[in-house]
Amino acid sequence: MTDMTSAGEDVYRLAEDVSLQPLGDGEGGVVLMLKSGEIYTVNDTTLDFLSKLDGARSLRACAEAIAAVYDVDAATAMSDLAEIAADLSSEQIVIRVA
Repeated sequence: MTDMTSAGEDVYRLAEDVSLQPLGDGEGGVVLMLKSGEIYTVNDTTLDFLSKLDGARSLRACAEAIAAVYDVDAATAMSDLAEIAADLSSEQIVIRVA
């Protein structure tokens, strides 16, 4: 499990060879790994999260933004997004920049 205290300050961005494409309102999106051709589908919440990973905002700032839109408290959003970020990082979809 990720340490939530330090994870909140982590900053991520999409990897260079990743393309994020929304499918439409309420339809989620597609993550395309350009080098390998692998495709992942994501729900609206994950799409929203990935779109916030700009290499400047902290994970905590992203979690607060997600919590403001979806029916979830900031602590739960932080916990969930830290786990998602760790999983996506291991798949090389996102990279930690700070």
